[in-house]
Amino acid sequence: MRFIGLIICFVLAQNCATYWKNRKNDFKDIVTVGAETPMYGAAVKVGPLPIGFVFQGGESEMGKRDLGRGVGIRGGEIGSYHSQQLVFGILGGESFHSGLPVLDAKGNWLVNKKGIPLTNEERANIKSYKMRYYSYFYDPVKDRKARKKEYFRRELTKDLVASTGQKEFLIYLPKEDQKPFGYPPGYSWNVEVVGGVYGGARVGFNIAEAVDFLLGFTTIDLLDDDVEGKEKPSFPGFPFPAPTDQEIEQESEGS
Repeated sequence: MRFIGLIICFVLAQNCATYWKNRKNDFKDIVTVGAETPMYGAAVKVGPLPIGFVFQGGESEMGKRDLGRGVGIRGGEIGSYHSQQLVFGILGGESFHSGLPVLDAKGNWLVNKKGIPLTNEERANIKSYKMRYYSYFYDPVKDRKARKKEYFRRELTKDLVASTGQKEFLIYLPKEDQKPFGYPPGYSWNVEVVGGVYGGARVGFNIAEAVDFLLGFTTIDLLDDDVEGKEKPSFPGFPFPAPTDQEIEQESEGS
């Protein structure tokens, strides 16, 4: 009995450690305080929409948008990060990621289909983003069709598995896009002030992340970013290769 009691205590301690890691990560998501360079101008951003005039970042060589560095706390990470932003009145766009990007054989950043650099840190990938401000209002027909086709494919696969009991078909289940517009859900609830002359600063507060932090004490994961202890989906048997992103994109263009 004493041995069984020790095992139960160990399991509870492991779950407790995971719980508090997620609460700590949620807490770090709430505020942004960073020093960034190069940055010229100033702007205020409420939600996804800015107002002002800012240029931040640039290219070390033609077509390589790799300039724009920051250090502080942003996106739930403490340390250095990559940041680019252009605000011209209410137009422009921005990108952000923390962590070290994965490189290809030529030393270039590996990016997803939205051009967001990929890292080996799961949570850094969740919080990274790349967007143009006008896209918050403009949703192209081509993108809407692609999302509808993916939704139909997902529901059809689930129905097929439910009716046949063959879980092997789950290999064809399209991976759900957590950032269909290029940014995570919490992005739309951020309030930020940026400004500087070459060297600049960024200060922000995220309302959604604050609510996510508070609800997290009840184990409700509002923004689906509690990666600690989360089981990754695995399917029994992989008899056929899943369609690649390029195949899905070609199929969308052909329809």
